[in-house]
Amino acid sequence: MKFTPRILLYIITVFVLIASLVWEYYMQQWLSYQPEDAEVLRVDLFVIWPVVITLVSLSVFRLFFDKSRN
Repeated sequence: MKFTPRILLYIITVFVLIASLVWEYYMQQWLSYQPEDAEVLRVDLFVIWPVVITLVSLSVFRLFFDKSRN
């Protein structure tokens, strides 16, 4: 099975979106077990959100604005 770069981009975007939602669910579960006075700095969000935003932006651009469609 051969995927074009466009289809591969869409597959990766969907995978990253689902993975980030699952990660956020488990992080919320973990945070609920932390003490009330604990200060937790979510450094993982500095990695997750830029990747998600970049992939979604590229996918939307390729879907709607890319003029070099085959």
